[in-house]
Amino acid sequence: MWSVLAGIGTVLLFLLKGVGILLLVVLVLGLLLMFCPFCADVQWAEGIFQVKAGALGITFPVFRYPAPEKPEKKKKEKKKKASGGQKPKKETPPRQKAKLTLQIVCTILKGAGKLTRAIIGSLRFTRIDVVLGVRGEEPAETARSYGRLNAWLYPTLGFLDRFLYLDFEQLRLLPDFSSAEPTVKDHVSFRVTARAYAIVFTLLRVLYAFWREKVLDVFI
Repeated sequence: MWSVLAGIGTVLLFLLKGVGILLLVVLVLGLLLMFCPFCADVQWAEGIFQVKAGALGITFPVFRYPAPEKPEKKKKEKKKKASGGQKPKKETPPRQKAKLTLQIVCTILKGAGKLTRAIIGSLRFTRIDVVLGVRGEEPAETARSYGRLNAWLYPTLGFLDRFLYLDFEQLRLLPDFSSAEPTVKDHVSFRVTARAYAIVFTLLRVLYAFWREKVLDVFI
């Protein structure tokens, strides 16, 4: 009898150790993912917009517009199954939700502001490569458009630089006076990187504030 109990205890202890090791591995992987830099490469050139996403500098295609043409597949006709008779379900009274108050609205706005600041603060825009041609119907109109665009662009970039990390490799606006075919090939490309730990920590803080102020009761 005692030998059987000892054997069961040994098996349970072994299982608990295995579960503990598995949980530790999951926790370590979760922490690594939180501190791992995720990235996305965005590119627009020759009328094609594409996005590649990944981590640790390794990216894979995830989106392209316009999408490449796919070979047509023959659609198989699916037979619809006739629905059998179902028993009528008992109607349950709707659950009464909490009322939306001014305090709850303020808590939601504060949480949204914290989360937005965390997301913007964690983003890094690098490898920015922009070449755009400024065109007009006449050379004089092209020159005026070029001047207006420069007067608008650089103050805007100076304002965005206060909130975002911007690292330019190239930024060129070129007046294109050619009336037949464009001589400047437009293209825009950049990489966006972010670490998830700041966003996750802020999200947990916001959810805790929502739970403490009973904000979730309004939506659940």
